[in-house]
Amino acid sequence: MAMLRRFVPATIATLGDREIEIRMSTAQRARDGHILEPSGCDLTNFLANPIVLFSHDVTKPVGTASDVAVEPDCIRAKVVFAPAGVSPTADEVCGLTKAGVLRGVSIGFNILDGDPIDPARPRAGLRATSWELYECTICAIPVDTGAVVTARAVADKAEWKVGAARDLPIDDSGEWDGQEAQDSIFEHAGGDDFDPVKARKGFLVYNAAKPELRGSYKLPIARVVDGELKVPKEAIRAAASRLPQTDIPDDVKEEAGKVLDAYKKKAKIGDDEEERALAARRRRMSGVQPQPRLRGLYDCAMLAYLLDQAGYLHSGAAMEAELEGDNSAVPAMLGDALQKLGAALVAMTAEEVDELLEGHNVDGLGADDDDDDTEVPAAERAFVRAGKTPRIRAWRRGTAAIRTRAGRVLSKANAARLDDAHGHLKRAANHAAKASGHIDDVGEHHDALADAHARAMTAHDKMADAIEAANGSAPADVAEKIAKVQQHHRAIGKHLDAIGERAAAIGAAQDGAEDAIEGATRAIREARRSIRSVQDAAGDDATVDDNELDDRAVAHRRREAEALALAVA
Repeated sequence: MAMLRRFVPATIATLGDREIEIRMSTAQRARDGHILEPSGCDLTNFLANPIVLFSHDVTKPVGTASDVAVEPDCIRAKVVFAPAGVSPTADEVCGLTKAGVLRGVSIGFNILDGDPIDPARPRAGLRATSWELYECTICAIPVDTGAVVTARAVADKAEWKVGAARDLPIDDSGEWDGQEAQDSIFEHAGGDDFDPVKARKGFLVYNAAKPELRGSYKLPIARVVDGELKVPKEAIRAAASRLPQTDIPDDVKEEAGKVLDAYKKKAKIGDDEEERALAARRRRMSGVQPQPRLRGLYDCAMLAYLLDQAGYLHSGAAMEAELEGDNSAVPAMLGDALQKLGAALVAMTAEEVDELLEGHNVDGLGADDDDDDTEVPAAERAFVRAGKTPRIRAWRRGTAAIRTRAGRVLSKANAARLDDAHGHLKRAANHAAKASGHIDDVGEHHDALADAHARAMTAHDKMADAIEAANGSAPADVAEKIAKVQQHHRAIGKHLDAIGERAAAIGAAQDGAEDAIEGATRAIREARRSIRSVQDAAGDDATVDDNELDDRAVAHRRREAEALALAVA
């Protein structure tokens, strides 16, 4: 049976540094239509593995639940987050919860037994008298608005101070590894149970409110060399570059800057030397950076994937705005971005396909020497000059030269190879046309999806109005009002089905576009191989006079011109 999920908002309580108190579930009816009776909850399997996740993602455990208590109107628990530094996700979720940003709690559950809340509408929601708790999650969007959750302890205020010793010797070895230096400082200060007084000497700043935690120390400027703390020149430069972005009070930054200035002077680091060192680091970085490359059809596929993800985000934001009723501007903003991204995909794909099919720089053939027809027989020059662009003329000149260089005509083998090239080019053009059609379909489906979503929202508003009218109606009119509510509810279901169908159609159209683009790319490669094989086998052609070109060679040139016209259309 599918796992159901419920979200509840969180409130504030004073607990430990890595603890919050939550109310997992209430006895009130939630927006999903169900009522979960706390007394009917089966906690057996959950207590054996009381995992707490983030946003129902099983790859993101952030802590465990303890002190789980079933009360008449709710289920309470305490969440203990993973220790600081163990999981970046746990640290982030703990911080956001402590700050009051994340206030939602969700549960995954399975209803084992229950009765319809309204017998006349058995699918509208159940009163669950027996249900199993699967998991608990910290999340952003609440559903059970009637539940109240205790949440966070106010974090202790940090007390940042400059910690570095002022009399450490300079290390001229040159190399610097910040993490390695940090580990060596803590080991030098005593290892796991380090001495804060010794540890702070190797760091530029530290949090004096919690000196026993490794996370309280920032910007290492020293490392242990032969059992002694020493300050490398590169450490001074690294700390100076990171200090402006460090989250500490301005007065502490100013004092730390003075310490760095003193060490610069001691290490004889002047402005010119520092600038040379920075320039050297930039050169080293540029040597390992990936070289820039031109856009290609692979990038079109990447852009199509981004478009698909943007559509998913737009749908999620619209649903969240509908649930919360906060008139959020985010769905409209994402919708605008979605339209622009779709237009960019269409334009980019058309551009890249056109460039490939024009034979862009194929085998070195370009637009140079546009008027140089000396190697082309007189009978072929009119054919070459009839090309509308320099690229087309270069392509025609190259193929004419291949076929007729030094008065040669095609051998049967070369004629077959060029037949293959002509077929490949035609297939590439067909694939390009299919890709363009699929991309147009994506745009049409997105428009239809947006229209269905708007209709669903309208129907939802009407249903809300009908519910309100039913609440204020005389008993004799309630049945009529409820019928209207049911009518609007069915309309919402119909529009949601349409949204699902359009989303599936978008995915299919995007897959089709990607397949067509890949097909065009393969066909272009095959055509290039066929052309190269003709060049490599040019000696197989027979020597004749210019006016003795056989009909087969002329027919090949005409067919190649047709394929080229398809490519640039």
